[in-house]
Amino acid sequence: MAGYSCKPVHNMRSLIFLGFLAVALQVNAQQGFVSIDCGMDGSTSYIDNVTGITYDPDAEYINSGVNYKINKTYLETAVPVQAETLRAFPDGDRNCYTIDGIIQGDKYLIRGLFFHGNYDGLTSVAFELHLGMNFWQLVNITEPSYPFWEEIITVAQDNSFSVCLVNINSGTPFISALELRHIGSTNVFKDVNQTSSLVLYARVNMGDAARDIRYPDDAYDRIWWLFIASTDWSDINSSQPIQTSPGDAFQVPSAVMATAVTPANGPSLIFSFGADTGVVYYVYMHFAEFDALNQTENRIFDVFVNDKLIVSSVKPEYLLSTHISLIGTSTLETEVIQNFTLTSTSGSNFPPILNALEIYSVLPVQ
Repeated sequence: MAGYSCKPVHNMRSLIFLGFLAVALQVNAQQGFVSIDCGMDGSTSYIDNVTGITYDPDAEYINSGVNYKINKTYLETAVPVQAETLRAFPDGDRNCYTIDGIIQGDKYLIRGLFFHGNYDGLTSVAFELHLGMNFWQLVNITEPSYPFWEEIITVAQDNSFSVCLVNINSGTPFISALELRHIGSTNVFKDVNQTSSLVLYARVNMGDAARDIRYPDDAYDRIWWLFIASTDWSDINSSQPIQTSPGDAFQVPSAVMATAVTPANGPSLIFSFGADTGVVYYVYMHFAEFDALNQTENRIFDVFVNDKLIVSSVKPEYLLSTHISLIGTSTLETEVIQNFTLTSTSGSNFPPILNALEIYSVLPVQ
């Protein structure tokens, strides 16, 4: 996506090892979380000092693979502490982590972290990531000093998940961290069902935020990456909290919704992303009005995709999260580049705004 960067900017997370009180405080807050630091030696859990999330060694989830530590020359301050170790799988075509205690029929977010760090002296590797027997994603590492995240939101078909790394003879599969977050059976991510999962393409927080936003601001620990804005955009923000309507299907955190971008000049906000042909994409745009407009003022805009009018007369609500969904091939064109334009209507006094953006590809469940 034009101008998009998912490179994390938070500081290196320090480790705080668990005591009895810390365990007690974390239980309720992280119910439904499984956080695995892959390749970590020993049997002691720790608390991530930034998120407060408890991470466990991976030995109880898998019985194959080899542990490695990353060369410290690759561990910049931007790299999370979970990337310091990894588990690699030089043997076998298919190696799987098994996570039990899953509620069949509920929705879950599953995320893998992959940081190569030149641990084996190679500069690139590619392998497949599977969820059970279903293909999830091709992991293609071409920059060893850059952390990669792969994420899927899916419905549990059974009472356990198997996350499998599959060798395709393009290097040794590996993984640095594996995270599972229980979403439940609510209307959140209503487009995820028994036959369709959503694979994350981008999730970005628009505007002048100081950091990436995830748990505890986001109850589901979605990561909202900082957006490196175009020079044609201006950052705006709200000093007041943004509310969420009852039954809201997106539950975007107030910290994310409190910043936005708007055109620096002119009536249009323009961005694009590269799409794969034959893939169905879901695009969710999130808005909230920051200005208490009077009866003679308004902010109204239309949404175009590849110059085709898709949604007309979008009018964000004052200090309230509102959303639009662009779903499937009926609204998104089959071109390789998807160009989005938010343009003020003729009767609008203010330019368009955009607070946050999510893009997913649809993965059929076999």
